[in-house]
Amino acid sequence: MTRPFRRRVLYLPGYDPIPPRRYRELYRREGLEQAAISGYGLTFGPRQDRTGFGWGIGGDFDGGKTEVEVEVLLWADLVQGSMGQSIAATYGQLLRTAWIYIGSGALFRLMQLRRGPVLAALYPVVVLILQLLAALTLGAVLGGLTGWGRRGCCPMAAGSACRSR
Repeated sequence: MTRPFRRRVLYLPGYDPIPPRRYRELYRREGLEQAAISGYGLTFGPRQDRTGFGWGIGGDFDGGKTEVEVEVLLWADLVQGSMGQSIAATYGQLLRTAWIYIGSGALFRLMQLRRGPVLAALYPVVVLILQLLAALTLGAVLGGLTGWGRRGCCPMAAGSACRSR
């Protein structure tokens, strides 16, 4: 008896509005139809490790056995897990990533690609920088209006040295 061929499939659906269970049902339905057309056996069940979301598949192809475990890696979970829990941590990650891209030369190679991949890669960076500039500008404007920007002036402090104009 030969050992079955084993494979682990990691599926990244991206920001897809279709829930992961829909992918399992689609794979199950279409897989069974293809198995009937091609003349091989296909079975579905839970994954062996039972962590995360996914399913197990067994196949019988001309006497050869196949075992597959499909795990759906939700993009939102991956991003959420990689991001820090604060705004400062997000900007720190931005700086570290920029340093890696520039230092390795990947940024310059990226700029030679088509417009689509370049926009997709740089969009988060541009949005974060614009968000930072907007926050600093708003802070400066509000600070100027309330007097927080003058030397020795803190309107909230007791005995403030601020003089009204």
